[in-house]
Amino acid sequence: MFENLSFIGLLQKGGITVVVLGFLSVISLAIILERAWAFRKFRKGLKSFFLSLSQTAKDSGLSVAANMCGSKNSPLAPIFLSGYRKRGKGRQEVSSAMELAGRAELQRLERFLGVLGTIGSTSPFIGLFGTVLGIIRAFSDMALTQGASPAAVADGIAEALVATAAGLFVAIPATMAYNYFVRSASRCSLELETFASEFTEPIAGEE
Repeated sequence: MFENLSFIGLLQKGGITVVVLGFLSVISLAIILERAWAFRKFRKGLKSFFLSLSQTAKDSGLSVAANMCGSKNSPLAPIFLSGYRKRGKGRQEVSSAMELAGRAELQRLERFLGVLGTIGSTSPFIGLFGTVLGIIRAFSDMALTQGASPAAVADGIAEALVATAAGLFVAIPATMAYNYFVRSASRCSLELETFASEFTEPIAGEE
């Protein structure tokens, strides 16, 4: 039975599906940590650079601000430059160029989120698949022995359910992280659009 069974022992009893889920959990954790760092860097770089860019554009002009963008690692820098290249061509041209650049920055921010969402949605089914296989194997063994005790059958089914538990263990944090990052991306998109709009009119009027 399962008395005094270690975590590694549970994984071994879960079969190949638990190995697959373990691999997916490593990928999920790596994406969560990497995207958490990326979102933090994005928000920090966006807010701090907006203040310095606004002050530079006000004090020294848009050309100096554009030169400053070339050396800054901020999501706002390529957006400003995209709009600045359309200076003097009207608000619509400038706004469209900045909007396109903003979409590219947000796409980079949302990188790997699709993988994280897929892991969160499919892991329970992978675990369920492993459980079904385990139950089939348990009843098959019972049919071969023909005199198996209820305890032996229960032990086989308990082993099969390890796969379902592993699937939920992988899916729950992945789904929670995915939802959090999607909401954070929406907030970042709004902030990026708000900051970029501050430069649309000045750039459009630049000759």
